[in-house]
Amino acid sequence: MARIVMVVGGSSSGKSVFAEKMAHDLEQKQAGYVTYVATGTIWDHEFAKRVEKHKNRRPESWGIIEEPHNLHDALANNGDNGIFLIDGIGTWVTNLMYAISPKGEEQPRDFIWNKEHEDKFAGYLRLFIEACKNFNGTIIMVADEVGMDVVPFYKEARVFRDLNGMANQQLAQYAEEVHLVVCGISLQIK
Repeated sequence: MARIVMVVGGSSSGKSVFAEKMAHDLEQKQAGYVTYVATGTIWDHEFAKRVEKHKNRRPESWGIIEEPHNLHDALANNGDNGIFLIDGIGTWVTNLMYAISPKGEEQPRDFIWNKEHEDKFAGYLRLFIEACKNFNGTIIMVADEVGMDVVPFYKEARVFRDLNGMANQQLAQYAEEVHLVVCGISLQIK
């Protein structure tokens, strides 16, 4: 089973920088190879700028896999060791949420989420956890903590919050370490 490390924090908390430093330090210590798994897809100019900022921070020597949905395939099809930095789980949850229940073109405000959709999401999560168990290297996951706020007004935001919480809880069960990052400061909570 992989050594799994979760780095959890709010938006712009410093969690990605912390995870990148951890991966870099492991790379130097173990003489391993880092593969950066990007889950984001560019949907607007602002997000493109965020992606560019992340790219500029990464060493050019790191491998890159862009995978918005099938994280289990990213692990299974790209070797069974090394250091994989997955950034991030929250974006992956969002991607799956909309892939499973896409908005209609005629009524884009209609978002439908039901038990069947939740079961599909849970299936993706199980596949990812199984791939983690079968991986022999180190997996560092960057995850969003969104459950410390008020209950969102919009259904989509509530569904995301619940799915993200479900994913974080299940992934943290298998993690050897969990670090909470707040204001750029990390605290190991597991």
